[in-house]
Amino acid sequence: MKWTRHGFLAGAAGAVVVVWVAAYAVILVNSEQLPAPDAAILYLVGPPVVWAGTAALVLHHWWGSTLERMSVMDPPQRLLTTAVAALPERRREWGLAMIAELAGIEGRTARWQFALSSARAMLWLRPAGGWPALVLTAAAAVAAAVAAGTAMGTLAPGLTVLAASFTAIVGAMAVLTVARAPRLRLPAPIATALVVSGVAAAIVMTVIFFRTEPAAAQHLPPAAAIYVAAVLASCLWIALGAPRWLGTDRAAPRLATAGAVGFAAWFLVVNFMERNEPSPVVALLTAPLIVGAPLAAFIVPAFVAGRVGRSFRAGLRAAIWTVAAAIPLTYAVWLPQGLSGGVSLVDESGLAPVSANLADALTICLVVLPLIGLPLAVFAAALGARLPSSAADPGDTP
Repeated sequence: MKWTRHGFLAGAAGAVVVVWVAAYAVILVNSEQLPAPDAAILYLVGPPVVWAGTAALVLHHWWGSTLERMSVMDPPQRLLTTAVAALPERRREWGLAMIAELAGIEGRTARWQFALSSARAMLWLRPAGGWPALVLTAAAAVAAAVAAGTAMGTLAPGLTVLAASFTAIVGAMAVLTVARAPRLRLPAPIATALVVSGVAAAIVMTVIFFRTEPAAAQHLPPAAAIYVAAVLASCLWIALGAPRWLGTDRAAPRLATAGAVGFAAWFLVVNFMERNEPSPVVALLTAPLIVGAPLAAFIVPAFVAGRVGRSFRAGLRAAIWTVAAAIPLTYAVWLPQGLSGGVSLVDESGLAPVSANLADALTICLVVLPLIGLPLAVFAAALGARLPSSAADPGDTP
């Protein structure tokens, strides 16, 4: 049975809506204060519509290459092709040979048997670093997660789950790296350094914040701690173990670096102006910058990368790198600003305690920022790639 383009896009959009509705229900159940009815409807409808459009846009560009080829395959060939796509580069020729051999096999049962046996064989291929290195890395990852949780339980008890979860996820990433590649690839050293330093600063500032404001523990329940660990580890994965489809060119990560630094700088400027009320003239002159800078931080890198590379994929790289760098960097500068201000940076009444800055930083930087910033950047990447140019880009296939 062939896939249909519109059917697949509709299914992907529907999956986004279902996931968001389920996540939103969990948020409401665990929320101490329910939003107003109009706000609840806006939160329920707005994000899934935007993200469904974003998912459809990404898959639409992907359809021209991967999905269109897979749409004419039977299920055994589709299974084997998907498994081969997940193989490391050093095993790709072997996988392509299996696909070629499958083409000569007739009969549904025989094709299924060959595809399944080939997929099972892929699971037992020798890791890039060898089986001893893989076992040692896995053991070290488990030990490190236990040690991190124990140590953090002494240093800052409220961060035990976060420390153990983050270390476990990073350890799993290390195991996958040993299994797939003999060494790390760092296609963008500057952007990589920014993301790694941002994640490190985010963790350090969280520890300092908890030791200074022990009441912050109430704003980081176990589920939230696991989510924070997953987001920060994902940023590290993009920087240190970027997948092949993110590419190896340095233009997109460099543009993303500028966007992320610009967004963090915008946050500092806004916070400074709120503490030191500027004159009406200064406020009027800086108003366009204050309003436009956060949007430009995500839109411009993706648009320029897509326009210069004449490729949606190039713009998508810049979008992902921008979000991966902006999340930990902005979070890391938020917490010290909250401590030094002595009040919540978001609550205008001034009644919220300093510890509330943790909940505000987590919500804005790790939830709202990717929910809004990534779709904006993806649409900008598509616009930049679609603008007319003097020559078509034959390689514009995600």
